[in-house]
Amino acid sequence: MPRMEKRSARILAFVLALIMIGSVFAYVMRGGTQNKREVKEIFSDFRDYINITPKSAYLIEYVNLSYLYLNKDDPLREYIDHKLRNILRPEIFSRSIISFPNGFRSIVLAYCYDTVQSYFYFVDTNLSKVYFAYNSELKIGNYTVKVRPGIALLDEISPVVVGYIKPVSDVVEILEGNETGLSEYHKYLSRINGSFLYAWYTYGDYAKSTIKANNSSMADFFFEGYRFNETNKSYEKVWALHFIGNYFFAKTNKTEYCYIRSYDDGFSVAVLGDKNFTKLMKTNPRILTYQIKIGS
Repeated sequence: MPRMEKRSARILAFVLALIMIGSVFAYVMRGGTQNKREVKEIFSDFRDYINITPKSAYLIEYVNLSYLYLNKDDPLREYIDHKLRNILRPEIFSRSIISFPNGFRSIVLAYCYDTVQSYFYFVDTNLSKVYFAYNSELKIGNYTVKVRPGIALLDEISPVVVGYIKPVSDVVEILEGNETGLSEYHKYLSRINGSFLYAWYTYGDYAKSTIKANNSSMADFFFEGYRFNETNKSYEKVWALHFIGNYFFAKTNKTEYCYIRSYDDGFSVAVLGDKNFTKLMKTNPRILTYQIKIGS
């Protein structure tokens, strides 16, 4: 591709991304009377979504759209803007496919792998109605899934579930009791206190294969989250790991504060805080290990 065409393509992609972010901001700010929808079950916190997440999911991203109330030049807002642009896939988040007239409060993207790569979303619309361009319905037990080529929507629970047909159907199978979700990781998520503007986490074999030291797995659960502490006007980064082996968090003095809480089962949470977001981004909790030697 000629250089001018490449540059034009980049500019177009950037403009489209700005349009998408702007439209999300409009959704969040929009008030007025909401058309509520009837639901069979409500999951109120993103931590609870793991209970109905299919076992094919291996990595989760979360965005709370209240981050848009940060100043436009806030570095945390700029960081999450970039993340959200990547999360909102145009093959689903096109207004010709799906519309959120009253906006949504948060969104979770679950990356899955069955026979092919796929994904789906949990979208918290605060029980407001969602409009989806579908051409058929799929009955699974007591639930009805709306289907269009390659994409499905379940709006009979809160949050809305939308994405590839297979993982959306798997969520319904879990709700029906025919399959099991990833509830074993809820015990870790429930220990990570506070709210977050952006977070991602992984677990199981994928975590073991990526969270390593000296070619050895360190953890089978990893969480990273960001938030703004209104009390002390500081940015916070939170790491939470379930260590396997002789690893543990140690405090760092590179940020204004660092708090660590460890549990008897190998799970640990570290909170780093600083008024300088760039410095916080570059700083991670220290992870140490210990060895027991017998004899000389």
